[in-house]
Amino acid sequence: MAGGPGHRPAEAGGEESPESATDEALARRVQAGDRIALEVLVRRTLRPVHAVVASFMDDPDEVEDAAQESFLRALRAIDSYDPARPFAPWLYQIARNVARNRQAARGRWKLVPLPEEGMSVGIESVGHDSDPDPERAMELTEVRERIRAELHRLPEQRRTAFSLVDVEGMTAAEAGRIMGITPGTIRSHVHHARRVLREALKEFRGVSPERGRPDE
Repeated sequence: MAGGPGHRPAEAGGEESPESATDEALARRVQAGDRIALEVLVRRTLRPVHAVVASFMDDPDEVEDAAQESFLRALRAIDSYDPARPFAPWLYQIARNVARNRQAARGRWKLVPLPEEGMSVGIESVGHDSDPDPERAMELTEVRERIRAELHRLPEQRRTAFSLVDVEGMTAAEAGRIMGITPGTIRSHVHHARRVLREALKEFRGVSPERGRPDE
C-alpha cells in the first residue's frame, strides 16, 4: 500500500505524498484501503464539515456527533464515489443530509454569530445576564430571537454559505468548492443574508452593523 508508516514524498515518477495529493486522489487511495490517506482527508475536511452541520443545529455535542456520523457515512459509501468528480461537494451532500435529518428530528435551528464590523451579537454575547442594564439585557434577548427567526427563514444554501464565510471565515472560493457552486454565487448568498439580517436588526440600538468586511 502506498501510504504505510514512514511514507515520504515519492521521487519523480512515483506517487505523490498524501499531504500534497488532491482530495480526489486521496479519496481514490481510501477506496484502495489506504488508512493514511483517510487520516489526511478527514483532517483536511473536518472544519468545513463542522461548519456545514453547525448551520443546522445548536448544541456543540450534536454538531460533533453529526460531523462524526457524516464521516462514517462517507466512509461506508466511499466505493460509490467517482474520483473523476469533485470530492468536496460529494462530502458536503452527505454532511447536509445528516444535519437535515437530525435537525428535522429535533426541530431546532442554530443561532450563529454575526461577525459584521460594529455588531457584537452572537451565540455567546446575546441574552446573557452580564449586562447590568435590565432594559439592555431584554433588548439583547429580543435581538437573539430576531436573529434566530431570520436565519430560520433563509434558504438552506444561503444559510450555509453565510455560515462558511461569515462564521468560519472561509473565502468565497473555499466555500464554493465545498458546496459545489461558484464563488460568485457564494458572494451573492452572503450578501443577501447580510442584508436580511441588517434589515432585521436596524431597529435595535447598538447592534445595527456597518458594512461587513470585503468579500474575498
